[in-house]
Amino acid sequence: MHFNTIYFSLLSVAMTLSCKPEKKTIPETQPHDTIKTHISSTKEHDSLTKSKKIPVIDTTAVLMAFKKASQTEQFGKDLYFNLKDELSGSIFDSERPILIGDLNGDHLEDAIMPFSIEGRDGGNNWDAHYAVFINKNGQLKYQYSFDRGADLAETQTFFKSIKDGVVEGMIEPGFHVQEGESTPVNYIYKNNRLVEVTPPSKAK
Repeated sequence: MHFNTIYFSLLSVAMTLSCKPEKKTIPETQPHDTIKTHISSTKEHDSLTKSKKIPVIDTTAVLMAFKKASQTEQFGKDLYFNLKDELSGSIFDSERPILIGDLNGDHLEDAIMPFSIEGRDGGNNWDAHYAVFINKNGQLKYQYSFDRGADLAETQTFFKSIKDGVVEGMIEPGFHVQEGESTPVNYIYKNNRLVEVTPPSKAK
């Protein structure tokens, strides 16, 4: 009888030990659904990051930005121009290229678009300008218009490229000027304006 009591006591202890759950490491105790959800969330986050790419700045984007800018009050004040008034003139320029490049050193492409205003108040004269746009998170924002000359001006400014933050161009004799020489000119974007700087070839 004493032997049976000891036997059943040992058997009870053995059963208790065998039924006690083993300790598991943290990764083993983490539910599979939680792990799958974490991986899924990471993939979704990566996909969203990749999809939030900055829009490409091309000729179409510049033209759209210019159209939007030309209807603003600031554009009218800069150029004494009102698109709603048919007698103010028309905007046109097909001879000069649209320039795209980084103007302010933020590694985003900005733009400079040439345009002319013709037939102001029914006249035959014209004045020419460059609209300057700065890239703000993928959107071109109009800054101001640079005066590049007019029908009766003695000289006209023509930009050719944007390279390393420098706008390279030429100053040429005016439309009605018979004599004169072309001079290289460089500009940089500073304090929201294009500022002329000395070309490297002339710097001493």
